[in-house]
Amino acid sequence: MDKEFSIGLSARLMDVELIGSFRYVTRMSFAKVDHWIGKTLFVPPIIKLCQLTRQSQFAVARLFWFIAALDGLYRAETVFAMVLWGGFSLVMMVTAATRADRPTASFMFLRLLALLLLGLDLAKGAATGELAGIEFWIFVLVAEYAATIRTIPPKKTAKLADKTATAK
Repeated sequence: MDKEFSIGLSARLMDVELIGSFRYVTRMSFAKVDHWIGKTLFVPPIIKLCQLTRQSQFAVARLFWFIAALDGLYRAETVFAMVLWGGFSLVMMVTAATRADRPTASFMFLRLLALLLLGLDLAKGAATGELAGIEFWIFVLVAEYAATIRTIPPKKTAKLADKTATAK
């Protein structure tokens, strides 16, 4: 009886370990997907935009949230939606103007949700031929991935200019 109990207990512990490790693997795979998408699709163009405009990544994040709010206002069809998106646009305009360079938070859940909704809009657009509205999710993703960047590297052209100046 004691042996059966220990076998049953160890089997239950293994089940708990497997479930726990599955949750960890699932979380890690979402994080890896999020990291890959950000690293390959969004972060390099955002860094180039920050270097060209000499704005911080946080200012770019707030700018794109403001653009997304304006796009939502443009696409609003009911009075309630117009008031909601108009209020959101005003809030984003004020925060973009007053707190442009302050660090902001970004959430992986929101990024993955926006990516899922972008995929659904793309699938719907492929089926119906209407792609209007997908730009909203692209603006949201750019804003969220811009908030994940912590440092902007200097322009590469400055390094080349320094090398040519010292060579002469």
